[in-house]
Amino acid sequence: IIRFYERSEEFQDVIRPDDINIIDFLQIYDEFYKIGHHIHRIHEKLRRGIAVIALQKNKDAPLGLGGWRSVEKARLYLGLEQGKCTIQKAKLSRLQGVNPNGLSLRFTIDDGAVFIPDKAGWRRG
Repeated sequence: IIRFYERSEEFQDVIRPDDINIIDFLQIYDEFYKIGHHIHRIHEKLRRGIAVIALQKNKDAPLGLGGWRSVEKARLYLGLEQGKCTIQKAKLSRLQGVNPNGLSLRFTIDDGAVFIPDKAGWRRG
């Protein structure tokens, strides 16, 4: 069962610790360095579940608002921009001998929601 809720703050109060939690998006308007605190509060509520947290980012910036503070707790941190997804951080990669950090995948979007990956696959740059 999927349930959607309207919420703009105190996301940690509604985290289901053993489920998939999607926060689209975690808004912050000033003191961007505090984003790490908000993410930490969400992380503390998790047990076996995960939280997928969307952040706004400035055009051409590799990281969301809050910079590296937004990365600290992430197990996987993806940067999205028009036509490109980049792995900014991946912990505990299962790919032997391959560091996935910095790999990018170009894509197009069909019908407004279908991601079509470039045939070249994941690559550096």
